[in-house]
Amino acid sequence: MRKIITWSTRGRHPWIVIAVWIVIAGALSMGPKLQSVTTNDASKGLSNAVESKRADALQQASFPGAKGTPVIVVYSSDAPLTAADKAAIAQGEAWLKSGAEPINSASVQYSPDGKGALIFASLNGNPGDAAFRDSVQAIRDHFGDGVNGMQVRVTGPGGLITDVYKIFLNADVKLLLGTVLLVLVLLLLIYRSPVLPFVPLITVGFGYFVAGGILALLAKGFGFTLSGQATSLMVILLFGAGTDYGLLLISRYREDLRRESGARSALATALGETWEAIAASGLTVTLAVLTLLFAQYGDYRAFAPVLGIGVFVTLIAGLTLMPALLALLGRRAFWPRVPREGDATTHRTWRGIAERVAAAPRRAAALVAAVLIVLALGCLLYSPRFSFTEDFLTNMPSKEGYALLEKHFPRGALAPTTVLIKAPQAPPAFVTGMITGALSKSPGVAAAFPTGTADGGKLLSFQVIFKGDPYSKEVLQQLAQLRTTARKAAAAGNGTALVGGPTAIQADTWAQSNRDTLVVAVAALIVVGAILMLLLRAVVAPLYLLFTNVLSYLAALGATILITEKLFGWQHISYRIPLYMFIFLVALGSDYNIFITTRIRGEAMAHGLRDGTVRALAATGGVLTSAGIILAGTFLILLSQPVKDLAEISIGVAIGVLLDTFLVRTALVPGLTLWIGPKAGWPGPRWEKRTEVAAADEAIEDAEPAPEPA
Repeated sequence: MRKIITWSTRGRHPWIVIAVWIVIAGALSMGPKLQSVTTNDASKGLSNAVESKRADALQQASFPGAKGTPVIVVYSSDAPLTAADKAAIAQGEAWLKSGAEPINSASVQYSPDGKGALIFASLNGNPGDAAFRDSVQAIRDHFGDGVNGMQVRVTGPGGLITDVYKIFLNADVKLLLGTVLLVLVLLLLIYRSPVLPFVPLITVGFGYFVAGGILALLAKGFGFTLSGQATSLMVILLFGAGTDYGLLLISRYREDLRRESGARSALATALGETWEAIAASGLTVTLAVLTLLFAQYGDYRAFAPVLGIGVFVTLIAGLTLMPALLALLGRRAFWPRVPREGDATTHRTWRGIAERVAAAPRRAAALVAAVLIVLALGCLLYSPRFSFTEDFLTNMPSKEGYALLEKHFPRGALAPTTVLIKAPQAPPAFVTGMITGALSKSPGVAAAFPTGTADGGKLLSFQVIFKGDPYSKEVLQQLAQLRTTARKAAAAGNGTALVGGPTAIQADTWAQSNRDTLVVAVAALIVVGAILMLLLRAVVAPLYLLFTNVLSYLAALGATILITEKLFGWQHISYRIPLYMFIFLVALGSDYNIFITTRIRGEAMAHGLRDGTVRALAATGGVLTSAGIILAGTFLILLSQPVKDLAEISIGVAIGVLLDTFLVRTALVPGLTLWIGPKAGWPGPRWEKRTEVAAADEAIEDAEPAPEPA
């Protein structure tokens, strides 16, 4: 296997490898572009089997005027509306009904205080299509920002979707440029060479371009679209993880250049020593993100192929293209600080840290664990955020419209809820009144009223407006009570009830998200644990390594909640963040565990567990710290996007990576390894110095307890 892995470093093979990557990239450049198959439309996130989707499908099939996506035109005045004001509002309603844009229906509702009005309209088209967003923009252009002294804004679900699209417009290009610039600067500082930083950058660049081309071809060929948020995160993940692989290989290459006279032979040695850890690391991230395929919620599943294929292609580039580039450059890649055979390798700072950890491993592990547990207490403050209007960190027309709506109407008017009741026969009018009264008395409801009938009067439609934010946790809980009320009212006449609308969709999303978080987390731990067991040929070490991953994740999540809620003043954290952070941190945290434990295992076999741990920590301290800083820095690039979801992912993953870099990998993992002793390798070979007797008897388990570390 080693001979196959090092093939790209020998003879003319580097030229062949580079040529193959150029041909593949050139061929893919003639195919569809990644941006042409991405969308930020979240309307397909839920299964059609959930109640909210069934209710919306029945409503649109039975009530033609309900087809489409709601768009709301908000009028707000500081004084009671005049006759001229109402005439202007009526003109706006007439224009919407004129057919200038594909509007199904439009109706006016005036506020109780007499100072505001809403035009509820239903816009045809797929929110993921450019034609839909163009129609929303045309409506905004027509109404402007004011008329007759009234402020005017276009909001509602249609306005929100359009604003989200604009936020992510060209986000991939901006993130790519920002990430490349950041990584280049950090690599220049780390290597102090004008040449070497471009080796991992070019490698990851090819990986990103080829992965994007493959994804675009698959999407075009099978007729599906990719998540815009997933492609944005792919940029960050590939440059962060791919650069880490380069740092590991180049660091070992530098060491071997000081031992061997031939640059090619030193490179082959370094690649042979590191490929297993790099491959295990890349496969861990790939398979961990692919566990999102176990999710039911479409938005979660959409991340799996994008990130999985992206990381896997970048891993292949790291094991083929990067060694080929290094082989052609030789020692010149390190200019002006070219390593020579016989140069001393010094790790004084990290060796000092390693000696202190080895001197008191239990204390070091316990101290770090205590710090992480304290940070994890922040998880007790977790309260999920669902509101789209709270997610913007910048003013958008839909957010401004919602603020105007709140001045005159219940907050729930932004996204009314629909209740459909199917009866065996058309009920009399008084029954409709009784149902309306029951819905009105449901907790949190501001108003409820019938909106029509279908199927010969046997299908009744009601609109319900909540008092609170229709996307808040409190209203989502009140929606569950509304569903109970609607079912009881329908059952009284032997009927059935369905509750739909944006709030219902969000409630069903919350339920699926909770299920998916548990299922995917368990699947990810199983996958990562299996890879660690295969790599380390042990069971004990993978178990405590998984423990450190989970503890580090909880600490990062708790710290993120404390920072965003207590420091930034954000009321809640997005309900998606715990799952996304778990996948990223368990996968990426395992990277550092893989890098340090494979080195500890190898050094322990040659020098004994204590000395091997010191040597491993001293040798990898600098490179893994650099890798952690680069990975954390790339995720912090997401702070450039004015969306809380991305800011929270950015902060959370960066904190988690830095905790792994400076605490978990530096003290917790080495401390636990020395605490447990050579039996960390059970049931495989003990992690201790190999003697001739031990080599002959390695299959025989030592029944005596491991000695206490010095």
